[in-house]
Amino acid sequence: MSKTIVASVLLAGLCLASVPALAAPLQKSTIGPGADWVAHADVDALRNSTIGKLVLEELKAQGVEQKMQDFASIFSFNPLTDVHNVTLYGNGKDRNRAVAVVDGRFDAQKLISLVRLNAQFQETPYQNVTLYQWHNEDKKGGPGELMYGFVREGRGIVLSTGLDTLKQAADNLRGSGPGPSAGLAGQVPSAESGTFLQIVATGIANLAGDDPQAAILKQADLFTAGAGEAGDKAFIGLRLRGQSPDVADSVMKMVQGVVAWTQMVAPEQPKLSELAKNVNVTREDRTVQIRFEAASQSIFAFLKEQWQKKQQQQPTQGTQP
Repeated sequence: MSKTIVASVLLAGLCLASVPALAAPLQKSTIGPGADWVAHADVDALRNSTIGKLVLEELKAQGVEQKMQDFASIFSFNPLTDVHNVTLYGNGKDRNRAVAVVDGRFDAQKLISLVRLNAQFQETPYQNVTLYQWHNEDKKGGPGELMYGFVREGRGIVLSTGLDTLKQAADNLRGSGPGPSAGLAGQVPSAESGTFLQIVATGIANLAGDDPQAAILKQADLFTAGAGEAGDKAFIGLRLRGQSPDVADSVMKMVQGVVAWTQMVAPEQPKLSELAKNVNVTREDRTVQIRFEAASQSIFAFLKEQWQKKQQQQPTQGTQP
């Protein structure tokens, strides 16, 4: 795996740690059978966090809040205020085997009435729910894809691009699945106090695909991540379990090398170098653990600075890239 890719993973970890919150645990019973990865985010906790409030203030200053209010006038819900939590799970990279379970305040009838306007709209009774089908247009000019969904007990929606996958999700959510201790659900660890985000993956080889730079990931059989906030510090904890101690040792040395390299770029990225000093890497048998902690305010300042630099690098409207 190249330094660029590993640095991107570490930076992603810093970004995750920049969104602290109060814990709302992942409900293992939500995870469908056959899943080999799951990600759960507590959006309510994000809104109530220190950095979450700073992000909302920034979005307001950028005019995004007004756009979301305009969105709400059409769809009857505001993604910034009405979504409680989101759980995503699936098997490998196959979109048709992935599911999104979104809990929040929705006007289900308003959403259904809008979907009915779609030329390929269909509704089909299934067990104790009604499944809806519509065509999702590709804004980039592609053919788009069929989407499927149903309303979950009036408090949320469940979506997938695979009809059979959605049916399995409906069966699982009504309690006819194998149970919360089976499969991937049985691999979900207890969340650390203050955790707002959990990610667990067992099918790492499937996710890595044929990318030769990710070859070492194919030698791991479990990845977990948890991010949140304790006091005035954000944290992220990563665990990667290799198939042998030698694999774990190689991963540990690789990560340590990337952290050292990141600290050496001080002239170009002094704030990133400073944040990298808060990364701690350890190994026990065949498991590598990476721990990062830093003041929430400093992480937000760093991310805002990076976003501003990226905006400045983008070509202005009417110019050639």
